[in-house]
Amino acid sequence: MKVVFQNSRLKAFSVVELMVALAITSFLLIGLVQIFSSVRASYSLQESLARVQENSRFAASFISRHLRVAGRFPFAEHESAAVDLGFTFPTVLGANLPPPIDAVGTIEGAGTNSDTIRVNIFTDRDCFDNANAVVTATGNPATWHKQITFSHDPGDDELEYTCAYGAPVLNVNPPVIIAAQPIINNVETLQFHYGEDTNGDASADRYVRAGNWGAPGNVVAIRAGIILTSDEIGALPPDARDIDMIGNTYPATGERRLRRPVIIDINLRNQTL
Repeated sequence: MKVVFQNSRLKAFSVVELMVALAITSFLLIGLVQIFSSVRASYSLQESLARVQENSRFAASFISRHLRVAGRFPFAEHESAAVDLGFTFPTVLGANLPPPIDAVGTIEGAGTNSDTIRVNIFTDRDCFDNANAVVTATGNPATWHKQITFSHDPGDDELEYTCAYGAPVLNVNPPVIIAAQPIINNVETLQFHYGEDTNGDASADRYVRAGNWGAPGNVVAIRAGIILTSDEIGALPPDARDIDMIGNTYPATGERRLRRPVIIDINLRNQTL
């Protein structure tokens, strides 16, 4: 039997064709990398914006909820009812209740430095918002003295909350139960102005800095200002915007961060009409 082999000509890619294919592939890969980087940067930006907005809502709610009740004291029904309160007013506290704003613990930071505020409250809820474990003769939680402080830790860029709670004693601060606790991070500054009632109509006639009031007992409203920032984002241009907030100008940082000012107006529930 005769076997016949038929030659076939195999055609390979030329060098030029390989170079063209590699160039096209490179362009496609570069495009994909750019698209991926753009999507990633956009996602990071949107995530940071959402976090800043969430922090601003939480800060407004948390600060307002605690400062609004400054000066609270249930004396309308319990002026001298030791049975209901757990102590007799004014025997224990003297002739005057502590003012809503505690002048000693409220500190003006001066300029763009952060402020500190401390308020006095009389309540049967402790620092953990639980009913006072000490009960009165009627079986109700006793009303004790609470002090709440908001401050700013510039080293860690944190808004901090401090609470003290204890039985009322004249000219004695309640014992601290909760030391300074970080509430929100990425806080650039914390500022407070105080609405003072100068004519006795239970409304704020002017806003002043701490210590510039006629008396801390005249304060009927609080204006809080806070600047929140995001984590640094490389895709953002350097910050070049000055921020004006309740009397101060905070210059651009040059950092690649989002910055959002939040202003909160709070009427003291027990001092205004």
